[in-house]
Amino acid sequence: MNSALFSRALRLLSALLLLVCLSAFGGSAAAAEPLIIWEEPAGSSPRSKLADMNIDPQADAFSAAVAFSGAIIGADFWDAEQAIDTYTYLHEIRPGYEAESYEDRPFLVPYLVPESDAAVVILPGGGFACKTSDGSERESGEIAALLNARGISAFVLHYRANPYEYPIPCLDLQRAVRYLRANSERFHLDPEKLSLLGYSAGGTVAAAYVHLVQGQDLFPADYVPDALDAEDDRVGSLGLVYPALSFRDNVNMLFGLFDAEAVRDVDSRIALLEQTDLRRTLRADDIPCYLAYATADATVGTAETLRYLETAQALGCDITATAAEGQDHGFGPACYWEDYQRWLDRVFTQYYQEGF
Repeated sequence: MNSALFSRALRLLSALLLLVCLSAFGGSAAAAEPLIIWEEPAGSSPRSKLADMNIDPQADAFSAAVAFSGAIIGADFWDAEQAIDTYTYLHEIRPGYEAESYEDRPFLVPYLVPESDAAVVILPGGGFACKTSDGSERESGEIAALLNARGISAFVLHYRANPYEYPIPCLDLQRAVRYLRANSERFHLDPEKLSLLGYSAGGTVAAAYVHLVQGQDLFPADYVPDALDAEDDRVGSLGLVYPALSFRDNVNMLFGLFDAEAVRDVDSRIALLEQTDLRRTLRADDIPCYLAYATADATVGTAETLRYLETAQALGCDITATAAEGQDHGFGPACYWEDYQRWLDRVFTQYYQEGF
C-alpha cells in the first residue's frame, strides 16, 4: 500500500474509532434536574443558526459522523466547514439538544453528595460540534458516579459550541464557576474546593479557560452584565483527559470554534494556531494540573500534549501526568482513575488548606 493510501486508511480507521467514542454509553449516578445558569447569556440572539451554517442537505446522521470525525483529524488544512456544520445540525440541533436559534442557555446537571463540601465541574467532549453527554452518559454521568462514590459532588456543564464561537464555551464555564460560588451555601460547598475535569474538547475548554479567560472580561460589546458576573471566577485545580492543547494536529477543528473566513485565511489561521497553543501560556504559578493522555492517540495525537507537559515540567508547574500506554483517544477511566483520584485527594487537602 502506498503512503497516500495508507494515510487515508489510517484517517478512516481513526474516524470510525472516534465515532464509537462519540456514541458510547456508560453507567451513571442519579442526577437532579438541570440548573439553568444564565437566563440571558452573552451571545444570545433570536437569529437562526441555520442561516450561518453550511449544511449538506444530502447527508444522513451516520455519513455526517464519519465525515466529521475524519475532518477534525490531522495537521493538513482543508475546508471542513460543511462537514462540521452538518454534523452539528444532524446530531445536536435536529435531535433537539440545542435550538435552531442562538437562544440556548447553558446549564449544569448536578450529581450531589449531601455530606460533600467539594465539587468537580465535568466538561464532556465532542469536537466543539456536539457534547458526548447528549444522549449518552459518556464523559458525564459515568464520571459523576465515580466522583460520587468517593464522596465528591459533581456538576456536568452543557456548554454552547458550534456555531457559537470562542470565547462562548469558556464564558459558559466562567458562568458555571461563578454560579457555584454564588450558590455555595445552597449546595453546601467550600468555594475553595472547586476543580475542573475536561475531556477531549471539554478539556480544551477547561484549559483555555484557566490559561486565557479566567479573571478576564471577554463579554461581547452588546452584553449587559448582571450581578453574578461580579462573582469570583477562580478554580483551584484542573484535570484534563485526552485534551487538544493545541490545534496544530487538528487544524480543521478551528472551524468549530472560530469564524470560517478567519480559518480559511492563511495569516489569520496561523494567528489562531498561535493563540490556541496553550503551552505558550503556561506559568510556574499555575494551579495544580492533572493530565491523562494516550500514547497512541490517533485523534489529537501525542506530540502537542507532550510539548505542553514538557514545558510545564521545565517551568516547575505542579503537573501530574498519566500515560495510557497503547491506548487511543477516548480511553476509559480504568486507565487513569486511580491516579486521578490520588491527585484530587491531594489538591483537595494540601492546596485548599493552604489557600490559592
